[in-house]
Amino acid sequence: MKKLLQVLLFVLAFQMEVRVRASAGTLEQPVACLKSSESCALHVVGPSFHLKQDELELHAVEGSTLMRLSQDSWRLVKGVLWVEEAPQVTVETPFVTTKANHGQYWLVDRGDRLIVRNINADLNVVLRDGKKLEVPAGFEFWVSGINSNGKNEYGMIQTVDFKDHLVLWNKLFTGTKEQFKTEVAELRENWSDLGERGGSLYEKIALRQIASIEEGHKKEAEKKRQAQAERQKTRELMFKRAFDR
Repeated sequence: MKKLLQVLLFVLAFQMEVRVRASAGTLEQPVACLKSSESCALHVVGPSFHLKQDELELHAVEGSTLMRLSQDSWRLVKGVLWVEEAPQVTVETPFVTTKANHGQYWLVDRGDRLIVRNINADLNVVLRDGKKLEVPAGFEFWVSGINSNGKNEYGMIQTVDFKDHLVLWNKLFTGTKEQFKTEVAELRENWSDLGERGGSLYEKIALRQIASIEEGHKKEAEKKRQAQAERQKTRELMFKRAFDR
């Protein structure tokens, strides 16, 4: 509730704020808060946002809204966030919380759902309902809100949509065109076996699902056996009482 209130106050503050510093490309509340260690809220009004502080490297596209809750905790309210490097930093969203000891990943807000895209990070993802998911490097999945059963809706983990990724990456890349082409080629090479790894991943998921179904069947059979044994015991007790009079 406290964090939700922070977000609401933050949005209200932006609606009331009329001073936009075009040179910085961001609107900050409080003003210039990124230069301090206090809590900070920012809205990207320029083409892109880039932050490098010690080991932390973050990038966001125009229209994104972020909050720094503490030195090791950020929140993506909306937009697209490229976490290039953020060791031990937690990033919250309305649907998931993410953390990576090393490596880079992306959080892409699509309105009613969020895409979690792992480039090369040792990524930990916890859904809002508490479920933990493993997302290997080169894979992504979408997640949306809580359903009527109190669980997050989410899609199958699949290989990164490379075409979509290139468009977003190109918007936030700070190097030259030649450097971008080189890094794209390197990433393609690193991901050359994604199809094979994807097949192996899907096989593991299928085996886990089969094992889960089989375990469910075993539990159901055991419940039926116990219920039948209990009914038999009750019948025997009633029979004994009837003839022991």
